Amino acid sequence: MGFLVTTLIFSVIAVIASLCTRICCNRGPSANLLHLTLVITATVCCWMMWAIVYLAQMKPLIVPILSEGE
Repeated sequence: MGFLVTTLIFSVIAVIASLCTRICCNRGPSANLLHLTLVITATVCCWMMWAIVYLAQMKPLIVPILSEGE
């Protein structure tokens, strides 16, 4: 449930950031495409970083080994 909700939150943030970029930085079709590409790329990179960290905590590769004294 948490993975899906946060993915939707990242999608909403991407849409809002894209709209703000279109409104605030209107300098022609070429610059608008560049700004939109940068915003979407940044959002996807942030989402991927969050997803990797989130999923790595669910199935860790290294299993902790407890000593007999603990």
